[in-house]
Amino acid sequence: MRLAFGIVRLFPEGGLQRHCLGVARLLLDRGHEVTLFTSHNLCELPEHLSLRLLPVRAYTNHGTDWAFARKFNAAVAGRFDRIVGFNKLIGLDLLYCADPPVEDRQRGRWRRILPRYRARLRLEGESFRPSSSTHIIAVTRELADTYRQYWGLGMDRFTVIPPVIESARRRPDLRHLGRRSELRAALRLPAGGPVWLWIGAKPRVKGLDRVLAALAVKPNATLLIVGTTADRGEGRAAAEQARRLGVFDRVRFFGYREDIPQFFAVADVLVHPARRDVTGQVILEAIVNGVPVVAAACCGFAGHVRAADAGIVLSEPFAQDALEAALARVEEPALAGFFSKNGIEYGRSVVPLDGRTIAADVIENGPRSRPAAEVARIMKPGIITPPMPVPD
Repeated sequence: MRLAFGIVRLFPEGGLQRHCLGVARLLLDRGHEVTLFTSHNLCELPEHLSLRLLPVRAYTNHGTDWAFARKFNAAVAGRFDRIVGFNKLIGLDLLYCADPPVEDRQRGRWRRILPRYRARLRLEGESFRPSSSTHIIAVTRELADTYRQYWGLGMDRFTVIPPVIESARRRPDLRHLGRRSELRAALRLPAGGPVWLWIGAKPRVKGLDRVLAALAVKPNATLLIVGTTADRGEGRAAAEQARRLGVFDRVRFFGYREDIPQFFAVADVLVHPARRDVTGQVILEAIVNGVPVVAAACCGFAGHVRAADAGIVLSEPFAQDALEAALARVEEPALAGFFSKNGIEYGRSVVPLDGRTIAADVIENGPRSRPAAEVARIMKPGIITPPMPVPD
């Protein structure tokens, strides 16, 4: 089949972007022709993947989204067997959905008067209105249920896929005492005091400011920041906050890195007090690598922290003193060891379906439900979210 993939921007630090390329690679391996349309590319592409750049110019993010959506629709109409979006676009057969609905009550009702809200709601409606035929591949069951509530859709419009744990990011063996010491020495980390890890490309959304505030009351801790640099965008604001709080000398910015397992190996805790996160892929990756986690309850994968008993989930609404207390608790050696051991065992006992494989199946063959017996053989029931159907 000839398949068209659309994603507004392609950059290596984005989880959605990695999933897009992963699904494309699977379909290429199955003998399909995949053409990827984007406005901007910074990624290394799989062999045989065709790239079509559709540059757009706009003064706002929602303007960029609409401009790309129109160009993409014009470029693919009538030319492909399947049209797949990894952002909300126009004329899609399937949408790989990892973003919350525009109609998010937590954002405040006053925002509904803004042009940005109205533009994004219209674009969302292209795929989610009841009269649309777009099939939605949702990354969590909760996300699918939320969209169904807002748009009044039936379960037949959705396929829910389980999470993805890339084998390259699953290296609990690196936490072996000797290897861990070597990696800490290579990063020139101080011998004493806890090492905190924060990973993300959107500092405010993922709660980096909250972590820096906690660091200010923990004078012997070191914070490693991966996925964000100190000299660009929100990273610059985070660096300025660190200077104001007097903790900049204990903060290390690493930007985008591929060697994430090495950071899991040296860290004592992953801190993820996000304001909003549909999944929180790093939470699950940290758990299976044996890193205790402190995460906000709003994160989609916070349930894995509870299921594995591998850290502390912060209650909503967020309270800064609760974050600081949780970080103090996970510093206790016995509890930290308990969380770490539980996380590694969770990773060994729970072998999830690869969500990208199921997404590729749906793109290739259309939506279907896997037999319950097949699901039970591959995953531990009640912990990893199975694929469709989504229950009413």
